[in-house]
Amino acid sequence: MSRLLRALLLLYLGWFGLSPAESQTLKTGYISKDLNYLPFFIAQKKGFHAREGIAVDLINIGRSDIQLQALVAGELHFANINADNIIIWNERTSGNLKVAAGSSNAAPYLLIGAKHIKRIDDLKGQRIGVNSLSGGATSILVTYLRSKGLLHPRDYSMSVIAGGTPARLSALESGAVAGAVLVLPFSDIAVDKGFTRLGDTTEVISSYQFNNININPAWAEKNRPSVVKFIKAHIQALRWLHDNPAEGAEFLTKEFGLAAVYARRGIDYYTKNKVYPYNGDVTLAGLKVNIDVQVQDGIIKGAVPAPEKYIDLTYLRQAQKELGIQ
Repeated sequence: MSRLLRALLLLYLGWFGLSPAESQTLKTGYISKDLNYLPFFIAQKKGFHAREGIAVDLINIGRSDIQLQALVAGELHFANINADNIIIWNERTSGNLKVAAGSSNAAPYLLIGAKHIKRIDDLKGQRIGVNSLSGGATSILVTYLRSKGLLHPRDYSMSVIAGGTPARLSALESGAVAGAVLVLPFSDIAVDKGFTRLGDTTEVISSYQFNNININPAWAEKNRPSVVKFIKAHIQALRWLHDNPAEGAEFLTKEFGLAAVYARRGIDYYTKNKVYPYNGDVTLAGLKVNIDVQVQDGIIKGAVPAPEKYIDLTYLRQAQKELGIQ
């Protein structure tokens, strides 16, 4: 772990007074208050954690790389980040982190440009806002721009903006960056504010295993009942969102501060397009795309591994069984 990452990790954890010894409360990270992390707030606020008899701290760690380091160090029990981060970590370090359940099984990102940026070619020589320098939305951005003829770092630079989509939108508004990929409904908010819709990344990457519940087996295998209970609460939250979209939109407006029209638009998209997996499943076809992207980026060398290398669904299957789903 670099000195910078360690310092940032300690800063994040220091805000919450956390230490590895405090194992009674399950610690789970989130990047920002947006639709990709909504199920975790639903599980907590609607009592699904309490129903399973677990106490959960939702910890705002606005960078996926720091959240990953916290998972490896045992400071977090669950990292709710993109599968790319797990693939990259395991390949670079011979690590053994695993995807345990799905949370957002697609990545509905639009590429949004500053108001003076009118077409993708205008991004040449510009700075683009990203959450991290690799993986997740950054991999999607790089792949999408590559398909349009723009290569990094030849044609554009990247600036890390901690805090997910809301922070990247703020960076666009302040003029700190000339472009960024934004998830629904923040992409719609940006367009309505006069920013330029440059493209839809799903044109290039339509299937993708985006956000997940990720675990470190070194801890999870010793605490299987807690992992299963956490995933059970997660599944109940996902099902609640599918079954109660109007209430989910009201929750988004009240808890996340999204205007009602955008909240309902986002919930409808995530449920109707099954971005939220109803039973917490992982899409292996989507995970294969994650793997293919990392092959293109040179992270994976040699034989292309099967998706099963990066997952452990035994916790999910047990949770589903206990909920009567199987």
